[in-house]
Amino acid sequence: MVPIFPLKIFLLPDGASQLRIFEQRYLNMVKNAAKTQGFVIAYSTDSGISEWGSWVDIVDFEAGEDGLLNIIVSCKQLVSIGNTMRQEDDLLVGEIEPLMHWPVVTEQVQCQLLQEQLEKLFNEHPSLQKLYTAPRFDRDDWVCARWLELLPISFDGKKHFVKPNSFPQAVEFLNTIIFKEN
Repeated sequence: MVPIFPLKIFLLPDGASQLRIFEQRYLNMVKNAAKTQGFVIAYSTDSGISEWGSWVDIVDFEAGEDGLLNIIVSCKQLVSIGNTMRQEDDLLVGEIEPLMHWPVVTEQVQCQLLQEQLEKLFNEHPSLQKLYTAPRFDRDDWVCARWLELLPISFDGKKHFVKPNSFPQAVEFLNTIIFKEN
């Protein structure tokens, strides 16, 4: 059983996020992350959690000035979530199965402007540079995944791009949203 952290975070493979941890159950989850090979971030909705999640590793941590624990996590794989239950401390745990996502894709002409604009965005925002110390602007799949994570689009608008064959649709969607192309 792997710990599940319900959050309103959409994270695809190789994506990173900074989390502030303060509840005791989640502090224990972080403390035991090596034993459980990380934890899963499941998108939290009004009716529960998504059926899939982002299996993450902790890549960095520090105590914040406010005394809270700040961690940076990186998604190593998407997983389906099943047989969930609450532990004594109210931490949600469940069984997971790996899900396939997009293959590595490079040199797509339709992605060139997306790459250029994402690189510009990273250069303007040191917080992104802190999360991604080795960005992969040369990989179209990486670029499109980061755009999907960053854009303020509803979970319902993004969740279709979790499917392994959805990369071409993601490229078309992103070009339409970002550059208003038809």
